[in-house]
Amino acid sequence: MKKTYLIPAIISIIIGFMVGKAMCDEYHTTSETKTVFQATNSLTVYYLQYGVYSSKENMEKSVLQLPYYIYQIEDNQYHVYIGVSSKEENLKKLQDYFHSLGYNTYKKEGMIRNQKYIETLNVLDEMLSKVSDSKNIDEINQKILENYKEV
Repeated sequence: MKKTYLIPAIISIIIGFMVGKAMCDEYHTTSETKTVFQATNSLTVYYLQYGVYSSKENMEKSVLQLPYYIYQIEDNQYHVYIGVSSKEENLKKLQDYFHSLGYNTYKKEGMIRNQKYIETLNVLDEMLSKVSDSKNIDEINQKILENYKEV
């Protein structure tokens, strides 16, 4: 009775080994791999930071002279930004523009995940890279900030 089970078991092991080897060989010879899931649809951006404030009241008093700005609350502090760009050369252009107006600013790096805003920012960034006069820089930057939404 034991011999009757031995032959099918050996045949099963041999067939399993051959199928497993064929699958492993195919896996190792495949040169193209495709990503099934993307971890995140995000974009690295550069913020032009105007200041950091401990309370909303202090922030609101300080930004009265600014025509437009955005702010984010991080670590219970209000971070005020007056420019956003995905290109460092555009941020430098904005920084020079605001410096000519008498504002001291700082560059800060961050991530944006809002796909609609990323598309808008890419278009406006391209426009910003092609202009050099103050009026157009100001108008494009205003549009960038008006459309800012981090969701």
